[in-house]
Amino acid sequence: MNTTNSDVILNAVFDKKTIIKYHWIMLIPIALFIITIPFVILGAIIYKFFLVRIVDNWSATLTSRSLIVRKGVFNKIEKTIPLEKITDLSTTEGPIMRYCGLKSIGVETAGQSGASGAPLISLLGIVDTDNFRSQVLAQRDLITGSSAAINTDKPAPPSSSPGELQEIADTLRRMETLLDRIASGNNDSSGQ
Repeated sequence: MNTTNSDVILNAVFDKKTIIKYHWIMLIPIALFIITIPFVILGAIIYKFFLVRIVDNWSATLTSRSLIVRKGVFNKIEKTIPLEKITDLSTTEGPIMRYCGLKSIGVETAGQSGASGAPLISLLGIVDTDNFRSQVLAQRDLITGSSAAINTDKPAPPSSSPGELQEIADTLRRMETLLDRIASGNNDSSGQ
């Protein structure tokens, strides 16, 4: 189109530096993503290498009297938990764990030294977790003589004889008399 200088009212001037700066800024997220892909892939390979070594060093062994747990690649940790100290074996299964088919068992003990509310030991990914859990609890019940492991149809015999019951009743009467005396002594002294 032919225009003469007299027909031009205004020529647009483009800010070349700002336009280039804008496009470069828009390229930064894309460039970072493209640049980080090789690092992420390399990191994933290294991470898998270490995870294989870490999981290879995990073991949990149920003996007749204890549960022995071993972990660690550089710092080896071995914990022997007496079965009579185990109060519960809790299982955890979050959505991602459920998707992967994993469960975690938390070993809770009497006199626990783990963080408040956290299990003493956590075992992730045991094959047939529910069976392992029930075997540990059954062995614990067997050695502690827990009534949950014993299933009989006979009612349990009374644990006390009539003479013992009479002795308990006499002790309770003496305690009641003593408490009455103490209470009446406090009432007399408060009225003065």
